[in-house]
Amino acid sequence: MKKKILFCAMMGISIMAFARTLQAVWTSTCGVKHYTTFPENYTYQQMQNWIAAANLVECGDEIDVIINP
Repeated sequence: MKKKILFCAMMGISIMAFARTLQAVWTSTCGVKHYTTFPENYTYQQMQNWIAAANLVECGDEIDVIINP
């Protein structure tokens, strides 16, 4: 089953720019909050793909990730 998840400020992803990394704070469909650091050169699409793959491994749910910077 494919689920669509809109990550917004109250329940999902926020992207914070640091010196040479980006940090995403997101909550998986299992309810686990994650703090994930990505290299500065990662695109939003690469981050979305990584988060979707991590959620699939952790929770078994295939999702569409939407980042609202």
